[in-house]
Amino acid sequence: MPAPGAPQADVPAPGEVKQPAADIPAPGEVKPPVADIPAPGEVSKPADIPAPGEVSKPADIPAPGEVAAPAAAAPAPEPEPQGDIAEDPFSGGVSFDPNAGIIDDVGGEIKPKGGVGLPIFAAVIGIVVGMGLGWMAHKANDGGMRFDAAIAKAKTIEEKINEIEKTRALIALKIGDAEEALTAKKGDDAVAALDELEPTFIELGDIFGWQMAAMDPAVVKKIFDLAEANNSMQIDVGILKGWVTQYKDVLTERISGPSSYVVIANPQAGGSVLAEYVAAICEDIPDPRPEDFKPDSLKKCDKEKDDILKAKAYLVRTEIGGETRLVPGGQAFYLTPTGAMYNYAIGQSPNANAKGYFDLRMGKLKGELDAMVKLKDGALEGVANYTKNPNLDGGG
Repeated sequence: MPAPGAPQADVPAPGEVKQPAADIPAPGEVKPPVADIPAPGEVSKPADIPAPGEVSKPADIPAPGEVAAPAAAAPAPEPEPQGDIAEDPFSGGVSFDPNAGIIDDVGGEIKPKGGVGLPIFAAVIGIVVGMGLGWMAHKANDGGMRFDAAIAKAKTIEEKINEIEKTRALIALKIGDAEEALTAKKGDDAVAALDELEPTFIELGDIFGWQMAAMDPAVVKKIFDLAEANNSMQIDVGILKGWVTQYKDVLTERISGPSSYVVIANPQAGGSVLAEYVAAICEDIPDPRPEDFKPDSLKKCDKEKDDILKAKAYLVRTEIGGETRLVPGGQAFYLTPTGAMYNYAIGQSPNANAKGYFDLRMGKLKGELDAMVKLKDGALEGVANYTKNPNLDGGG
């Protein structure tokens, strides 16, 4: 029995019925479950209970005057492969997504701290790639230009070689014509053939360059030897041409060359002149000379009776086969054809000497022409090999 003053139990008064508890359902009803039990087939949503030591994240409630940011939209599903991409056996069955695997693949929703780092990184990569592509383009362009320059230089050298060969062939033809004309005793035809040859010297200044240093040294030597042989050949052609022009009648045996000589004092020339001795005059020369005076009409000295060293005058020629002229005895001195120096300088057979000198010059020239053919062939072969595979580094 409760103590006096204690609260009384909820006992109904006489004639009343005790009311059931509030959580007891009425007859025919079902008491709702206390826990949040999901419907069949659903999963109960776990409560947002923080881990030990953490604090529960408050709801994202905007401050007064602000509007709550909308929830991030779910990422769009990857597109299904279509067309050729789906059928391409090398595509993997999907189209290429440049953004795939950069952020979303790391799991969860990670928000970058800022949008500046990635563009800067992309810009740096772009600069590096651009510099690399630019360097490769420059090297490719520079290599192409050097290749074109090498081929052009080789072509210039080849043109020089062909120019020398053209000159050599013409000289070989014309000296052959001159030699045949002299054999046929046609001195004028020999001179005409040689007159067609004009000096053609080769300058090599325009072929210098790094391409020459990139060639085989043996080829370069042949090129310069060929040019030197051409220039030497031009000098020898000039000497032969002058000799044939001057002694064409002696070489064709139309006239005989000098067999005796006199030395004529020539104060105007500052010395003396060697001339052909024709005759000594032992008769006094009339002074003044009549208009119809002829030197050949004067009495000539008798070699057996008269001393030609004391002649009154001398008939001489200063040109081979030229006109005679009279020179006073006091200005001319007969050259005695004796002694070692006379034999060395003139000899006993001047006509044979003229022919001998011609043969000497002709033989030397023919030897040069033959040697130039070998030099030309070697030089052209070397240039052709260089053209097929030019050395662009400029080194041997």
